Amino acid sequence: MSFKSRFKLVALAALIAGGATAADYQLQTLETAHGLFRSATNSTMFAEAARQYEFLVNEEGARNGHLFYTLGNSWFMAGDVGRAILNYRRAEDYLPNDADVRHNLKAARALRSDLIPAKEPGPIVARLFGWHLGTSTSTRWWLFAAVWLAFWSACLWARRSTKKEARITAVAIGVLSLVLLGSLIVDAAMKRLADPGVIVAGEAMARKGDGEMYAPAFLEPLRSGTEFQRLEDRGEWWHIRLADGQTCWIRAAAADTVAL
Repeated sequence: MSFKSRFKLVALAALIAGGATAADYQLQTLETAHGLFRSATNSTMFAEAARQYEFLVNEEGARNGHLFYTLGNSWFMAGDVGRAILNYRRAEDYLPNDADVRHNLKAARALRSDLIPAKEPGPIVARLFGWHLGTSTSTRWWLFAAVWLAFWSACLWARRSTKKEARITAVAIGVLSLVLLGSLIVDAAMKRLADPGVIVAGEAMARKGDGEMYAPAFLEPLRSGTEFQRLEDRGEWWHIRLADGQTCWIRAAAADTVAL
């Protein structure tokens, strides 16, 4: 694991709503939490540092990728896999290309008790959209930018040339740029519709309906760190879909969503 002290106090202070007194208070709380993290030697001390960071998030409304990253590190060192994964995923939203965030998230996921494999796409979907599913969003953004520039270069060539190949090239690159743009639009739409979450309780009994009277959905309860998509919210109960496509109901208190 790579744990770096990457706090940017100015960036965090910019997120503070209120006057200078409130900003000073937040920065003091941040420094206290950071001191606890650096001096921690056991899980209890790391958990105390995590609670200081969480105060900034939950009570003061601070939103910062570096804050979520170190909060994830604190919970990881405290032995709380669920909250570590939750905060690494929150950090990922702010720092999508950060190698440390990806590395630590992978390490935390490796410690989960529930190993639920992701649902594999059907053969037709895999053949047609494998490139979309297997390529990161950032990579497709770079490809789109390169293809878009190539498209306008091809258009300029086609305008100045009488060769048929120039027009064919411009059309082909234009179609490719539209395909990549469509892929990015689908990503954005799916992200808006998705409501990912993580089990943060030690165990969460999954049920077939939104109440204790319903039978368990599985033989074993879901455990800390299990990730899901929230489908529906009914008071104290959430309807969720697991990575393998199975659905169930859990108590809302046993989990938290990545989006705040």
